[in-house]
Amino acid sequence: MSGSFESQKEADVSGRLVALSSPLAQAEVAETDDLPPESKVERPRQSGIDLSFRALYEKEVDFIWRNLRRLGVPEADLEDKTQEVFVVAHRRFAEFVDRGFGARAWLFQIALRVAADTRRHRRRHPEDADGGAAMARQSIEADQTGSISRRERLARLDRALASIQLDKRAVLVLYEIEEQTAPEIARALGISVNTVYSRLRVARAELELALKRDLSPLRGGA
Repeated sequence: MSGSFESQKEADVSGRLVALSSPLAQAEVAETDDLPPESKVERPRQSGIDLSFRALYEKEVDFIWRNLRRLGVPEADLEDKTQEVFVVAHRRFAEFVDRGFGARAWLFQIALRVAADTRRHRRRHPEDADGGAAMARQSIEADQTGSISRRERLARLDRALASIQLDKRAVLVLYEIEEQTAPEIARALGISVNTVYSRLRVARAELELALKRDLSPLRGGA
């Protein structure tokens, strides 16, 4: 994405979330630095994949990767879980019928289930006693000095999003970051528009509270 587009995106998100000040908008800019490079997520092999599905994969793989992250999939699992979404999608592709919602909405539903399964698995089989905090610190420490603050903002956003129940988080992500309308989200998630707005209102409040809690220790130590 170009810098000018991201600057406009930051302004738009910030304008919609005045109550949240700047953390969400700043972290959204930081997140563009963490999109998977061409080599990070393995592209499917040509054999066994028809051209229409391959085109869908190429178009939506970054969308799925970044939203799996926002839905709580750990960075270490993102490549595998992105592939899992598309393995499921490929298996069901012949049955897919676009009823006006678009393939992206269909893929997001699959991603939502994969994210939920991943969270359940990690709760039952925790691998990191600190919840992955040490790995996150190593990632920051190994990075260049100029990008540390961006990664810290992104880490705060990730922690805040992780505190929000998955169904509400999905609405918040689609509305505030992916910039989908309430009717689009309702169709994508199979819920009513009123439910979208209800979940969005609660998710915004919970996100604001989580961000304030996360910043409190920093302010206290200043």
